[in-house]
Amino acid sequence: MKNKLSKVLASGVTLLSFPIATFASFWDDISPKLNQGSSKTVEDLIVDVLNWMIGAAAVICVVMLIVGGYSYMTAGGDEQKVGKATKTLTNAMIGLAICFIAVILVNFVLKNFLGVQPAESLLMTFLA
Repeated sequence: MKNKLSKVLASGVTLLSFPIATFASFWDDISPKLNQGSSKTVEDLIVDVLNWMIGAAAVICVVMLIVGGYSYMTAGGDEQKVGKATKTLTNAMIGLAICFIAVILVNFVLKNFLGVQPAESLLMTFLA
């Protein structure tokens, strides 16, 4: 029981630290835009929210890749655990691919259909 509780606690702290660290790193970028007041348009706000949500989803996918890799390494040859870890890794990779496609699709729609210059996002810096 004590071993299971420590695993749950360690997993919870690890999983909660990633979103908090991500928010803290983006706060410097977000706070000046929030303080601009009326100069910020609704389109800019929507673009910022979309970019932030896609970035958060990508961070969650990377966390799931780490969890799946750890599960795979600690499976100890148990076929059921290996299968579960493989499924987790596969789903995390699919989710990460969807995040990258979503960034490209959102920026394409913003630029070509709405005429809005997309804001520079974290994922677009990786794709550029």
